[in-house]
Amino acid sequence: MNNMKKNLLVVLLLMLSIGVQAQIPEEVKDIMKKCSEKFKSDNGLEFDMKLHLGAVIVSMDGTMKICKKGDKSFSVVQFKVKGHEMYREMGYDGTQTWSYQKAVDEEERDTLTITKGAQKKKEKFAVNMGMDKEYKKAKLKTTDKFYEITFTGPLTKDTPKKSIIRIVKDTYMLHQYETKVSIASVKMTVTKIKLGVSDNVFNFDPKKYPNAVVVRK
Repeated sequence: MNNMKKNLLVVLLLMLSIGVQAQIPEEVKDIMKKCSEKFKSDNGLEFDMKLHLGAVIVSMDGTMKICKKGDKSFSVVQFKVKGHEMYREMGYDGTQTWSYQKAVDEEERDTLTITKGAQKKKEKFAVNMGMDKEYKKAKLKTTDKFYEITFTGPLTKDTPKKSIIRIVKDTYMLHQYETKVSIASVKMTVTKIKLGVSDNVFNFDPKKYPNAVVVRK
């Protein structure tokens, strides 16, 4: 009898799990798949974005450039806030990850962090094109130009509680992404997409950062 109860419980949990996954409409999965395909290129992909970060006491506007080719990646984030420039680079050349943080004021030093091995830490502002697999629910809204998909009910605690993505209807290219990271809301708007990236973009050259304090991990 106990075994029968256990078996029934397993079947019930499986049914509930299938029910949760079914709350992502097939149309949403299809749109996300077509958009994701646009990000695949053997020659690499580069895209530029405008960034807006809003918090309780301050908001910031800036830009971001992301380059990807196979497993290699390189990104640049720039912000200006209260007269100070925030500048950060992050790259992975296939064998090591590096992160360069420019000092905000004269009292600080630039920092260059080098980590050997496979890339572990994801870019905090990166767009996740697999959101349909990381949320329980998705609501689709169609406008004249865009598919607007709102994802809620994250499957893990590390996933934002809510994410909104806007995709161009005619081309299935990414247009805009909104979410919340910690206490800040983030909005990213794509301004340029380019197919094909030179391998030189992903080459790490420490000589580019002569004044930085080097931290090796």
